[in-house]
Amino acid sequence: MPDDQKKTITDVKVRMYKMGTGDCLSLKFLHDTEITFTMLFDCGCISGSKDGLTPFVKELIRDLDGHVDALVITHEHLDHVLGFQRCEQLFVEGLSVGELWMGWSENDAKPKVKKWKTKYGQKKMALARAAKQLNEDVNSFEFKNQLEGSLASNGLLSFHKNFANSVQEFADLHVNEDEKEYKGPLKGMQIAKEQLGREHDIEYLSPGEILYDIEGLDGIRIFVLGPPATHEEVAKESGEIGESYRHNNQLDPEDYALDALRFQLQDSDYFTDTMNFNDDVSSDTTLTPFPSSTFASKSTLRRSPYENANEAWRRIDFEWLQSSANLALRMNSLTNNLSLVLAIEFKESGKVMLFPGDAEFGSWESWHEIDWNETLPDSDLSTEDLLNRVIFYKVAHHLSHNGTAQSIGLEMMNHPDLVAMATLNYDVISSGWKSTMPNRAILKALLERTNGRTIVQNTDNLFFDLENEIPLTDKIKEYQRRMSTDERNKYTNSIIDDDKFVEISINI
Repeated sequence: MPDDQKKTITDVKVRMYKMGTGDCLSLKFLHDTEITFTMLFDCGCISGSKDGLTPFVKELIRDLDGHVDALVITHEHLDHVLGFQRCEQLFVEGLSVGELWMGWSENDAKPKVKKWKTKYGQKKMALARAAKQLNEDVNSFEFKNQLEGSLASNGLLSFHKNFANSVQEFADLHVNEDEKEYKGPLKGMQIAKEQLGREHDIEYLSPGEILYDIEGLDGIRIFVLGPPATHEEVAKESGEIGESYRHNNQLDPEDYALDALRFQLQDSDYFTDTMNFNDDVSSDTTLTPFPSSTFASKSTLRRSPYENANEAWRRIDFEWLQSSANLALRMNSLTNNLSLVLAIEFKESGKVMLFPGDAEFGSWESWHEIDWNETLPDSDLSTEDLLNRVIFYKVAHHLSHNGTAQSIGLEMMNHPDLVAMATLNYDVISSGWKSTMPNRAILKALLERTNGRTIVQNTDNLFFDLENEIPLTDKIKEYQRRMSTDERNKYTNSIIDDDKFVEISINI
């Protein structure tokens, strides 16, 4: 297209829907007042009924006028695809999709991907069944009786029930409701792939690719940063001190001692890429860590004193199930690190918008290994250079400690116009996530770097400090006073805050 016919993008409207903790963001690219291109990143939240999500989806479809030029699905977690499942009919009948973009790890046509997904699916089901068994056990009379001889038995019982509930919430992220065996992707992902995007139209993107010359996106290059290409990168959840932010319990161990105990398992080597499950894992209703052939029948044994009700506290029948927490955490990190990550660059101004899905440290680290010279010969472009120019950051993983890298991530975002948007909402969130979201160190760093231009989906019941004494809204206003009056008015006037969404206009 001749230069005099090109329509350089002047503004981008980013709208975050308040469905609950999870991502659903639409983008409108404008040349002055004309919309030239639209995008939709995910549509999910951690939980929600069809009736509850319908008003949001109807508004989304209305605002996009029934068509989105590019639908971007970052990764296969419930809090990113549940909307497609609950409101399937609305999407199929009401929203046409020009292109569907996903990460390379969703391309089932590749034998290695298909093989890995089948193996990973077995692990998903093992986690789901372990979570179910764990909840049944901790709510049983036998388990309660087992703790009766312990000090603070009521407190221990409450702890174990919370623990089991958290493992169940992690399992729910990965597996379809009432699924007895692995049958494929989450229903929301299936709907996106098979009904919203025809298979031959799906773009499976790999790190190092650059998308440009897209109709309606004149003067824009889209850099693909993730998902990483190696298992080592995908499996890495966090970095050294200074490279990634610490968990809240490490910021104040005294206040978070119980959570620290609960999550100690995350550093073990229980889950590895070479971990194998027995072929009969899906049919073994006892779900034990040992094959049935290793057990002798009770009739061949003398009656054990441990079967005496008064000795129940000595038993360890349920202890092996505690390792399911580590499996849940490792699987969660693996899927998060497989997020499709896009950096949208506006060539004329040099400004960049970053959308990392739920990428964790291993993904962030891998971005810096990309040699952009392979695609852009004679270019000295680096990922650090892209991060230096970020003016809009969709905060990864809902303000969790492992979602935003420190020295190789947020600390490189030094543009004076930086705005951040976080998809955290305590009205709809898993109870176990409240100890990690928001991470106070990341929250403070964001407010400092943005001068308070940090938008959280819902600030109700969110606090700036670990003692829950300083409301987040008060602290945001305090940081915003660092801006000049003109800057503050310009920022305030760029925002529309509605019951169903919050929208900001970004000037390019």
